[in-house]
Amino acid sequence: MAQTHEWMFYEVMWRSWAGRAQVPYPVPWWAQQAFRRWSDDYDAGSYDSKEAAFASNALYRYWGMVGVKDHRQESLIGQAGEIEPVYDKYCLSFFLFDPATGALHLPQLTDGGTVEQRREAPHLPVALTTFRTADGVEFVQRTFAVPVGARQRDAVVTRLTVGSPTGQAREGLLCAALLAAGPSGFQRHDRNGREITDRRLTFLRYLPAEQRVETNSGWGPVFDTAPQQYGVYGNPEFSADPDTYLHHSPFRDLVMGGKLNGSPQAQDQVAGLCSAVFSWPYRITEDEVMEVDVRLPVDLYAGADDLAELRATPADELEAANREFWTRKLTCQGVQPELPRPVAHLADMFREARSQLLILSDLGEIHPGPTVYDSFWIRDSSVEATACSLVGDSTLAEHQLGTHYPLKFNRGGGRIGPCAEYGFYGGPHEKDDREWDSNGQALWAIGRYDRTRGPATAFGAKLYQPYVLDGARWLRDNRDGYGLLHSGWSAEHLGERDKPHYWDDLWGLAGLYEAARLAERIGAPEVSELWGAFDDLKAATAASVRWVLGEQARRGAWETYIPTGPGDVGRLDSTMIGAAAYFHPLRLHMGSKLGDEVDRAARYTLDTMYAHFVTGGFRHEAAWNAYGPYLTMQLAHAYLLAGNPERADELLGWVVGAAFPRTQGRAAALGAWNEQHAFPLASDFREVPDRHWYMGDIPHGWAAAEYLLLVRDLLFFEADEDRDPHLYIAPGIRAHWVPSGQSAGVEDAPTLFGEPFGYRLTHDAGARTVTVRIGAAPGGVRFVYPCRFGPVRSAVADGRRLDVSACGDDVRVPAGTREFTVTYA
Repeated sequence: MAQTHEWMFYEVMWRSWAGRAQVPYPVPWWAQQAFRRWSDDYDAGSYDSKEAAFASNALYRYWGMVGVKDHRQESLIGQAGEIEPVYDKYCLSFFLFDPATGALHLPQLTDGGTVEQRREAPHLPVALTTFRTADGVEFVQRTFAVPVGARQRDAVVTRLTVGSPTGQAREGLLCAALLAAGPSGFQRHDRNGREITDRRLTFLRYLPAEQRVETNSGWGPVFDTAPQQYGVYGNPEFSADPDTYLHHSPFRDLVMGGKLNGSPQAQDQVAGLCSAVFSWPYRITEDEVMEVDVRLPVDLYAGADDLAELRATPADELEAANREFWTRKLTCQGVQPELPRPVAHLADMFREARSQLLILSDLGEIHPGPTVYDSFWIRDSSVEATACSLVGDSTLAEHQLGTHYPLKFNRGGGRIGPCAEYGFYGGPHEKDDREWDSNGQALWAIGRYDRTRGPATAFGAKLYQPYVLDGARWLRDNRDGYGLLHSGWSAEHLGERDKPHYWDDLWGLAGLYEAARLAERIGAPEVSELWGAFDDLKAATAASVRWVLGEQARRGAWETYIPTGPGDVGRLDSTMIGAAAYFHPLRLHMGSKLGDEVDRAARYTLDTMYAHFVTGGFRHEAAWNAYGPYLTMQLAHAYLLAGNPERADELLGWVVGAAFPRTQGRAAALGAWNEQHAFPLASDFREVPDRHWYMGDIPHGWAAAEYLLLVRDLLFFEADEDRDPHLYIAPGIRAHWVPSGQSAGVEDAPTLFGEPFGYRLTHDAGARTVTVRIGAAPGGVRFVYPCRFGPVRSAVADGRRLDVSACGDDVRVPAGTREFTVTYA
């Protein structure tokens, strides 16, 4: 049964939307999408009622984000420029009012006008919202987050300019609305009680002397320029009638009388739907604009001294400091992909993904999202830290792995279900959901980072005892009677939590492999012990997969595929995406670590998935009933490593489009991915599922990390680091990416060989040649260039002709080469 405030919120939103022709109300974009194709089939497993599901915004979790690198709290940006500081109980948005006509112009309801939204530049986390009314008045809103004062506390600054693009004289009111609901929803309240975000606004007060708003017990916006009018509204009569909020509102007062109530304070103990509007008059002509700056104190502020510190630095200086920091960080530091004009947008998105991970980092912990995923997972962080280390953000990676992983290493003597507590990596997430993949992920990430940093840093040696050794022993000692890891819910895209999943075993193998190699590198005495643990899990996993393949064949299955686990024989659904990890990120295909039969089956599984579950992107209907952006990237990456760049390119094309979804001509996101991409948004509502779907956060840190790793490996990737170390140059650079005379490449990029690598590839279509000039390169590492332009005819390296007769399109280039040229047919 719906709680009172959930029911009230639903009714207020619905009645506002249905009656918008009389008195417009800023109904959030996500609520509009829900009303556009309403369904009573909500997720009853998570919510008690349709009103609770609606209030939590369970279906359309799209927004932009701004934040400060390494700070705790992010702020969300809605499709109409709304600003929602995640842990503060209010949302701020802007609109225009024409007193002469009584017309409200809300960017949420364009009414013949237009709303455009973008990032100010690909490397700048600055949200730019432009709203133009039908009669030619325009405001431009720039929103960014920046540290202020001596203590470098967070603040969001939003700067508005009102102008007349046509040059006609205009006058009216610029208004700021403060409301309870924001881009993320009103209140997330589900059955398990672990994900409660209470955004009810029960008390609201404006302090004119301080030009500051109080929201419940916290601080709200601070205005650089005092508003000329204001009005604060609540529910003083404790009415249970939703129409109270429609009839007693700042929007109705403006439309009906052109004025606000002038009250500085209100409360609402029924639904928590207090609201307020503040207004500034404007009169503009051809060359004039009106400007208003507002500061949102996102961090902890209290008292007159803090208010003075928040206000001390002019907004111009804060904006310049923000631009200078991100420009230096993202365009001058770290890996800078050089990509030719047809795919230059991939490099822009690379910088955006880097900024998202840096903003989602909370003092070195990268959290997968800003709201419901604002906590630390071993699984997500293993991929995120690895991505950071390989794109040049190694300090963040080192904090993740060297500081926060040991804090998640359990030392107790109890039990977690069927497994020992001691030696297990994980906090509440991993323990409560039996996420048995976490030890393999921790060991894998530590080992890969140790390789990247090189022996001089001795990163792995510092963590070997007890974090690597005892974490590996936990994998050895905590398996079921078949030698596999126990049933659990390591990743929600794998299927049910009461079954075992090969995903866990594949991660366990990769972790044990890295642990054994680390032991070899530092000369530890447990080398043979760790290889024994690896071989034991390898034998059990390979035997189980072979049994499943045989059983499926016996039952008459004509397609070869590895299902999600041994308890799912014959289950041909999208949960088999877990098998993509065999290729990426685990590289178990290199050296065919599970044997040729399993290797072949893993390759066939990619094609089976593509045939059944790819429509542009990967459709995960078995668990999420939505597209999976990071799963699509995993599949693309697996195809790249398996030698099928065409499929990788096709999937990448969908990924790019999914970062900028639009519906009814409006941008739903600004270059980021949710954990899930809803079918209605992906199709502009041509496809609406007949059952509920699942929706996570955006930006999703794991997805951002997957994109960084994919673009980096399209440029180059390492292979067989321990036996025959070599490096693939431009394995994903397709012929249509590089017009004649243009180049692709990278400089001084970190590698798993512990030394940087760089190259530049230049295409000459007239001569049918590709020339690669190598800059920094790891010593003793040979190169492979898989030519994507046409069949290889000849190759010359440093003036010496290479034998290309037996290599197909893979040109093998000796270690130490500085330049080679390939001629193709």
